[in-house]
Amino acid sequence: MVQYLTMICDIKNSRSLEDREVAQYKLIETLKSANKIFASFIASPFIIIILGDEWQGLLNYPCDYMSILEFFHKNLEDIDFYCGIGIGEITIHNFELTVNQLDGPSFYKARKAIEIVKQNNYSIVTIQ
Repeated sequence: MVQYLTMICDIKNSRSLEDREVAQYKLIETLKSANKIFASFIASPFIIIILGDEWQGLLNYPCDYMSILEFFHKNLEDIDFYCGIGIGEITIHNFELTVNQLDGPSFYKARKAIEIVKQNNYSIVTIQ
């Protein structure tokens, strides 16, 4: 059984950001860089998935996912965000699709984790 790690991140209070457009362009550039730097353990690259303030990626598991989170925090230093992580199988394995077109328990767990993070104002939750 092949395991994957789905990472969903969401900018906290994104609609009240002082310069939302600048923050969104900064996020775009950060995701492009992360996808290049961490390509060796990315199964499906990070993309923005909802309204310019939430992004998602799929990683081969196990992996050093904390290095990606550190990269995000370093490059988005003035942007606070939540992170939900789900670890499990996936049911759609066509990696020509974008991450938001894939499916399976890893994604369901990550979505549940981001909901828990937001409800409790945590920084990160992992569900395995």
